[in-house]
Amino acid sequence: MDSCEKTFGVPKEYVTAILWIETKHGAFLGSHNLPSVFLSAAMSDRPEYVAENLRDLRKIIPKNSPKYKRLKRKLLKKSRAKAKWAINELIHLSKIWEKGIAIDTLKGSWAGAFGLSQFLPSSYNKWAIDGNGDGKIDLFNVEDAIFSVGNYLKSRDWKNPRSVRKAIYSYNHSSAYVNAVIRLAKKIKARER
Repeated sequence: MDSCEKTFGVPKEYVTAILWIETKHGAFLGSHNLPSVFLSAAMSDRPEYVAENLRDLRKIIPKNSPKYKRLKRKLLKKSRAKAKWAINELIHLSKIWEKGIAIDTLKGSWAGAFGLSQFLPSSYNKWAIDGNGDGKIDLFNVEDAIFSVGNYLKSRDWKNPRSVRKAIYSYNHSSAYVNAVIRLAKKIKARER
């Protein structure tokens, strides 16, 4: 942890807090097959699935109401965005496979994040690094996960209290998540004293 802090300038308490919140330091890694997660999401804009979602929407909102029309547009837009996102993650997953990692057995969260750091495949390809110097990037390895989180946060402009919140928010787009990481990091720091 000290080496990661020196390398990236990200206090170790924050990296520790993120790894705890994400997976309880590896205790909860997820059991979902990653290719299946993204293949399922990539089909979210298929006409038969959109039609099924619209049928469900009509059960609760009349078809001729302005609210239905607004929600239908939103559903169509979200379905296209989700499919596009999933296809992009599949492309990144194939790049991981090209690096020699067996993606067919790769397990993670229901949302497609994996390893102790819960990176998406696109995050793995951009920010994951070899923290233990063994020549492989394995986010199920503690050192690699620690250095990858430090690298990610540093790349997100980690500098001052305001940018710290922004960097953590980019990791998980939730203000509650940001507050939890900061609160836990402060508790960890206080225990070290």
